Amino acid sequence: MSWTDAAAAVDENPVVLLPIGAIEQHGAHLPLDEDALVADHVAKVVSASTGAIVAPTIPYGHSHNLRGYAGTISLPQQLLTDLVVAVGSELVRHGFRRIVLVDGNGGNLGATAAAAFELKDRFGILVGRLYPWGLGYSLMRDLYKDPDRVYGHGAEPELSAMMAMFPEEVHMEKAVTPELTRFQGWTPASYIQASIPPHGLPGEIFWDFSDICPSGVTGDFSESSPEMGQAWIDRVIGFCTDYVREYDRNTAGSTTDHAGESAVRTESRLSVSTTAR
Repeated sequence: MSWTDAAAAVDENPVVLLPIGAIEQHGAHLPLDEDALVADHVAKVVSASTGAIVAPTIPYGHSHNLRGYAGTISLPQQLLTDLVVAVGSELVRHGFRRIVLVDGNGGNLGATAAAAFELKDRFGILVGRLYPWGLGYSLMRDLYKDPDRVYGHGAEPELSAMMAMFPEEVHMEKAVTPELTRFQGWTPASYIQASIPPHGLPGEIFWDFSDICPSGVTGDFSESSPEMGQAWIDRVIGFCTDYVREYDRNTAGSTTDHAGESAVRTESRLSVSTTAR
């Protein structure tokens, strides 16, 4: 899309999908940029079915508890919030008033929620959000013999989804058996949870995931397949498509808070003027 295409698109009052990913480890068999790839892909497929337009993907996200693995690049949470607000503010400044965040990383959820509320406070716009991986956990449970066993980081359902969408990025010959190891007396139960005997309910503790999981992977690969990945596509992208259509219907008559938009333009001009001095 050129700048003239963008200018013409404003008059159509389109829904804008803003993909947000992360650069973080997903085991030896999956790429660091998986979350960005998937967020961008989901947005583009939804766009083709709904007429929404796709903004350039923000590839970096917040992955603080995975920083112990080489290649993970984690933005501070407030910086990610500020970045999403800045991009959203620029979209509003140009006249785009309907924004749906396509968030490809669970670690981003706090930051993107804060950004959505700040954009509402500034401009009176109702920002939507889709979290495809989270949707998969909810929408796929009935397809697995034991979802709690196979679900995990680098395992299901993301592994099957990657097999279906980006098979060239999946290298199962490098995969390591998922496992969690004890750490300083604790028995890990998940990312930030540990067993608390004699209770069946785990408690939270904030270690780096690399302290308890040398491979970076949890879950199980036994039910992973491209066919299961196609089910993820059908269900998750199907939901996302219906969501955007509903968002489109319910926000079609919305207008921008022109006072807020004017403030952004004034702020931008002042910034340029100050820089020029």
